[in-house]
Amino acid sequence: MVRGGFILFIVALTAPSLAAAQTMSFGDGAAMLGRSCAPDIVANCRGVNIDTTRLKDCLYRNQDAMSAQCKADYPRALDAIQKRIAARATVGRECEYEVVKKCGGKGREVSKSLSCLLALPTVSARCTKSIGDVGYRTTDDVATKLSSLETPLDLDLAALRQQVLERSKSRAKNEPPPQKRPPIAPELTKLPSFNVDIQFDTDTPIVRPESYQKLGQLADTLVNSALLPYTFVIVGHTESTGRRENNVLLSQRRADAVRDILINTFKISSKRLQSVGLGEEQLLDPARPNAPVNNQTQIMTAAKVPESEAPAAVAAKGAPAKKKPAKKR
Repeated sequence: MVRGGFILFIVALTAPSLAAAQTMSFGDGAAMLGRSCAPDIVANCRGVNIDTTRLKDCLYRNQDAMSAQCKADYPRALDAIQKRIAARATVGRECEYEVVKKCGGKGREVSKSLSCLLALPTVSARCTKSIGDVGYRTTDDVATKLSSLETPLDLDLAALRQQVLERSKSRAKNEPPPQKRPPIAPELTKLPSFNVDIQFDTDTPIVRPESYQKLGQLADTLVNSALLPYTFVIVGHTESTGRRENNVLLSQRRADAVRDILINTFKISSKRLQSVGLGEEQLLDPARPNAPVNNQTQIMTAAKVPESEAPAAVAAKGAPAKKKPAKKR
């Protein structure tokens, strides 16, 4: 069984620039929480992932045994994450003039005019601040890499999960050794991807506090305007140690945990994220099946969000988009 498990970026994840932002980034807020409260979380909240509800409740219940640093910083860190999320709702209000007059949008419904809004050469100071508070325009090399999708993924992930589990149970006499197994999903290797260095508790999907910052940085990357039109697959892997089927289940649980944290803690749309665990069935370094590099979890760009759900500029700049009349039934 894989013991400590971790995830490593293929491309180094750079912290987004905060030059134009007034709110604290997800990465910085999560870093504060992990840095100030790691001993307290390990001692009193083991088994709880980074979560603005369950973890907050656990820390609150254990304030009497908490360090002074954690007691001072955990409310600030969790509040900073909530403010970053809430900033998305203010863009429509603060940028209403630009949405209506320059992008032909409708009132405070900014989602369909977001691409146009972000492309405008000049906007009001308050609109600029609002956009900065959300983090749409942060500088992020990983976002640039992930936005380079050419061919969308055409793969049934539910069927793949079942296929992986079944192959991991194979006990045939002619079963090849780990280093000679063919990739179970070679289609995935063609997608833009990166890996993030996240530490987990042994044999569990619980993220260690020292890796909270990496999850926050990943959330910042996914909020980047360049990636808003895309969906992603979180792919779990393990090294070739222990029982194959157990490694598949562990990699799936860890991939699911990353997805759940992004959705529940940082409010990334669930429609944009899927997860699958490949265990040791698609080693990242087949020549060294027991090497730590095989414990990576990959984030891959899968496809574009359907036009009806993705932020998009209106076709005719300056003219409101016309609604199609509903068909009578």
